[in-house]
Amino acid sequence: MLSLEELLTERVRAIVREEIAPPAFVNQRTVEAVVGLPHRDFLRLARSKAFPSTRERRLVVARTSDVVAYVERQIAMREARPGNDHDLEAVALARVGARRVAK
Repeated sequence: MLSLEELLTERVRAIVREEIAPPAFVNQRTVEAVVGLPHRDFLRLARSKAFPSTRERRLVVARTSDVVAYVERQIAMREARPGNDHDLEAVALARVGARRVAK
């Protein structure tokens, strides 16, 4: 059986974990603090249906997980390397209207 001190310690740890967890929903006022996305970008993306969102009077509300997933997809797309045929030589050849022929 756990002592009173151990029970209190476990309860304090549970409270800290709950407070550290990000909120389930964000809006244009909280998105920058929670996700790091500027509020204007959040509003533009919500308007263009980049992630599911809804309006509650003047607030645009979206799930935190949806916004984070969208941002992570955009980061992954930016960091993706082009295929083997997109090296500098292929780009230069494409600019003059030529293609590399396989050997």
